[in-house]
Amino acid sequence: LSAYPACFIKEDTAYSVIFPDLNSYLGDNLEDALSMAVDCLADIYILLIWKGKVVPPAISLQDIDIQKVMDELEVTSDEAFVNIVTV
Repeated sequence: LSAYPACFIKEDTAYSVIFPDLNSYLGDNLEDALSMAVDCLADIYILLIWKGKVVPPAISLQDIDIQKVMDELEVTSDEAFVNIVTV
């Protein structure tokens, strides 16, 4: 199993899921975003291995500044949190 932190950020009518170490995904609602985050992480992980690339180590939750992530994406949200996603 591999576990990576993901930032879940509510935007207008959807949730963005950002893996600071890897990639991002947009889900219609929180339940969808949580479910699809696992699929997205698995796809990224498999693609990196298939391409022979090194899978980067996951950073710790404490090292994630969700406000910095939102600033970089130029989004604002009252609903944002960090959670671990495992595949």
